[in-house]
Amino acid sequence: MKKFLDLDFTLDKYRQLCSVISDKYTSLTMQEYMTSGEKLPERFVLMRHDVDKLAKNALKTASIEEEYGIKATYYFRTSKGAFVPGIIQEIEKMGHEVGYHYEVLSTAKGNYERAIQLFENDIHRFRNICNLKTICMHGAVLSKYDNRDLWKSYDFRDFGILGEAYLSVGENLNYFTDTGRSWNSKSNLRDFIPGKSEQVFANTTDDLIRLAESDEINNFYISLHPDRWKSNIINWSFFWLEDLILNSGKRVLMAVRQ
Repeated sequence: MKKFLDLDFTLDKYRQLCSVISDKYTSLTMQEYMTSGEKLPERFVLMRHDVDKLAKNALKTASIEEEYGIKATYYFRTSKGAFVPGIIQEIEKMGHEVGYHYEVLSTAKGNYERAIQLFENDIHRFRNICNLKTICMHGAVLSKYDNRDLWKSYDFRDFGILGEAYLSVGENLNYFTDTGRSWNSKSNLRDFIPGKSEQVFANTTDDLIRLAESDEINNFYISLHPDRWKSNIINWSFFWLEDLILNSGKRVLMAVRQ
C-alpha cells in the first residue's frame, strides 16, 4: 500500500496538493479571474480541469476540492462519457465553475463555418443545464488543427462567453499542466499559454507541493485531467501505459510536423 501512496498522479497525492494550496492561496474560478480586473488577491490559484473522457472521474477531484474549500473550473467535452448532465450539475452545485472544452475546428476538419455552427449548438446544450461563461480548447493532438484558431475568424464574446482559458489570461501566470504525465512535459503539443516565454518548472507533484510551500511565487495556474488521477494501482497502471503510448505518439507527431 505504501508503494502506491508514494506514486504520482494518485488521488491521495492530489489531496496532498489541495491541502497545501488551500492553506497558502485563495482559489479563483476562471470566471472570477476574468472579471476581477486588477482586484486580484495577492496570492491566488486557478485550478482548471479538462474533462476529456469520463465525467465520473471529475466528480472525485471536485469532491476533494470541496473538502478543502477550493473552487475550481471544469471544462467538459461533449463526448458521451464526458457530457453527463447530472454530474455536471452536481459539480456546479459544489461551487465549482463549469465550462465547455471545445474541439469544433478539428471536428469540422478545418471548415470554419461548420465549426462555428457546432460551437453555437454546443453552447446551447451547456446552457440548458448549467451557467456557462468561459471556454477552453481541447488539444486534439491527432488533428492538425489548433482549435484556438477559430477565434482568428470569429469572436467568442458574440456568444456571451467572457473568455478562453488560454487566450484570456495574463502572461504573468505561472502555468503548470499534467499533460504528458509530467508538470514539465516534453510531449506537449498545444497545452501552453500563447506568448508566454518565462516559466517556473516542476517535474513531479511533489515538486509542485514544495514550490507552493516555499512561498516563492504568488500565483499558480494548474491544469489537470481528472482521468489521470487514480485511486488504485490497477487503474493507475492502465493509465500509465496509455500515457506512455500517447507520449511516444506525440513525439513522433512533433518530429513530423517540424
